[in-house]
Amino acid sequence: MNLFHKIGLAVAASAAFFAACSSDDDPFFARENDYLTFDCNEQTVEQSLQCDGAWSIDYDGNDDWIAVTPDSGVGNGELDFITVGVAYNRGGERTGTIYIDFAGHAYPIHITQGACDFAYGALSSAGTLVRGVESDFTLILAYANANGDESVALSCRMTGASEGLVAADCTFDKFQKGSGTITMPVTGVPAQTGEVFFELLVDGESKGTVKSTVVADPSSIVGGFPVWWDFSSESKPTLMADPHNYSWGAGSQYPCEDSAPSTDHKYLDWSDRGGYLTVVCSTASGWGYGEGHCYMKGLQKDDYWLMAFPVKNLKEGTRIAFEAAVGCSGSGARYYALEYSADGTNWFLAEGAETVTGVDGSTGPAHYTVMTDQALPNDKTPACGWASYTFPVEGCSVTDGLFYVRLRVSLDIRLNASATTYQDRLRTAQRDRQGVASRITNVRAERTGSAPSGNVE
Repeated sequence: MNLFHKIGLAVAASAAFFAACSSDDDPFFARENDYLTFDCNEQTVEQSLQCDGAWSIDYDGNDDWIAVTPDSGVGNGELDFITVGVAYNRGGERTGTIYIDFAGHAYPIHITQGACDFAYGALSSAGTLVRGVESDFTLILAYANANGDESVALSCRMTGASEGLVAADCTFDKFQKGSGTITMPVTGVPAQTGEVFFELLVDGESKGTVKSTVVADPSSIVGGFPVWWDFSSESKPTLMADPHNYSWGAGSQYPCEDSAPSTDHKYLDWSDRGGYLTVVCSTASGWGYGEGHCYMKGLQKDDYWLMAFPVKNLKEGTRIAFEAAVGCSGSGARYYALEYSADGTNWFLAEGAETVTGVDGSTGPAHYTVMTDQALPNDKTPACGWASYTFPVEGCSVTDGLFYVRLRVSLDIRLNASATTYQDRLRTAQRDRQGVASRITNVRAERTGSAPSGNVE
């Protein structure tokens, strides 16, 4: 899946925390910012103001895409708050200004909203193609930054061993706000074995081609791939409202108590295959989001990020392609080992680990090393903790059930370790570090020594 880069909400602050406007003769008035910048999505941001007396909001005349609540109030000298919202922007960059009228003055807040950056991701697929068996194959096209009311015409060109398969032209109008997927079913009964190529067209424009294989023996098909969690493509407000968010942070779609076990806080996979991402951590103390990532607090040595998802016919020798990013604040854990399991109990170290040595002389395996103290990753680069591995499954197999992949803290060494302060765990009751963030974008299966038997992106 392609990584979508979204500008996200940015707040351009003035020189002081508040943009204060007053003279010796004027009553005091201060607003948090006099410039606000938004991306193209519908969103809101809370802003503070402080004054003593009545105030009201005035619009610039042509700014019906901007809304402020409340639009009036009476200050008592303490901090007050307003919510500035913008509608979805379908066109180019736009600007507007609102004014806070107070004591005979009009104090401006200038607003800029970025151009529409609706975008499609990579084309993928789900399901199997077996000769003589009704197809359950589906084309899947990811999108980002949608308003939710879009409608497109879908068509498909099939080449190769496509006899018996049908991909009927249709209209797709079930867009969600923000990110989601377009799906197009492929029906019929394959009449022959071999490779089939599917080219998806959206409003007559090609959005890519995927390949699959019609097989004679269904047991040769590895099912359940690809699976992904691509937090880097989403802003914090979008993630909080996403229906995949199952108790990850306050305000989620399915909240649970902070005192609940760490594994009650989950984020369902974006491929909608029945998988989830969670954390196994006895000292977990917080779940939430920053811009472009999820995080938790309290991760210590041998705790881990856990991804569990259903698979079929995952035999020894199947190669798994895995990519992820990890990051943390300065006192968070620096080293993570990539491991897998068929039962969630017996774990196997993936190929590609290096042996690392902490400042205390301890050693351990690591696939992921946090390289920066800028808290959390924002890009697919090694400097931001990104790495990819392709490894064979050895020592276990899954006929039909859950497969587990984890990123385990492998050394008790923090990112900003020194000779005297190096342990990643907190020695006080303080829980102010951000912990770790992870994004998983492409877990797929290939059979060793042959053409891919599952979906090809």
